[in-house]
Amino acid sequence: MPALTESPGFLTQGEDSLYYVHHRARAERRAAVLLAGPLGLERAHGYVVWVRWARYLAERGVEVLRLDYRGSGESTGRFDEMTFPRWEEDVRTGLEHLRAASPGVPVFVHGLRLGALLAARVFRTDAVNGLLMWEPPESGRAHLMEVLRRKVAADNLEGTGGQARSREDYVARMESGQVVEVEGLPWSRALWRSAEGYALALPEAHEARPWRVVHLDGRPAERFLAPGRSGSVRAPRPFFWTTSNRLLPELAELYEDGMGFIAGGGARAEVRS
Repeated sequence: MPALTESPGFLTQGEDSLYYVHHRARAERRAAVLLAGPLGLERAHGYVVWVRWARYLAERGVEVLRLDYRGSGESTGRFDEMTFPRWEEDVRTGLEHLRAASPGVPVFVHGLRLGALLAARVFRTDAVNGLLMWEPPESGRAHLMEVLRRKVAADNLEGTGGQARSREDYVARMESGQVVEVEGLPWSRALWRSAEGYALALPEAHEARPWRVVHLDGRPAERFLAPGRSGSVRAPRPFFWTTSNRLLPELAELYEDGMGFIAGGGARAEVRS
């Protein structure tokens, strides 16, 4: 078999450039997937797993495009000008490129964490053949509050926040127009307000296209977010997007589950407890 081919490049997005890596299918092409990943430290911690997942798919005949949102990673743009809808536009631009590069095969969008919020919105309005979500937050606001909780904990542990602050203190600063540094990134009022009302947009009950939510905490079926459309895999703790201490967590079950969904055209969308 030919060696894996990974081609980096940039896509034009207004005045900015979106960095991407195209993982070419090693076997006969059977599908194409856009990977919408996490953000901030979650991106950094989960990077190795995310790349391994892209290569896992490519080895099995799936074209993969993974990209960095504007203002993050290798893409250009000012983070303090970014919002959830702007990152959603980035996913759509990546999908357009992937479709052109992979004609004749079904195209999926797969989101992890923040990327799952974006992917679900895109799935509702774009001609995407399937949607896969790993550990999606309940909403943009809930996700940002979770990250702020980690910031407050780090401030208290490391003594980096000066006078002790709460999440509400940081929210008040953003609402007043100040920029707040969170995990090395400048959060703005625009970002905070864009998360309001940005709930996880699960597809409608009558949606015929396949979609699937995968929980990584091993929860039982009665706690599934979307009964009939969910699965559960017990990933090692701490989760790979929260720490880099475990460089190679054992995720064979998760990868097999995702590949089964994609290769089967979403046939594995039913509950798997």
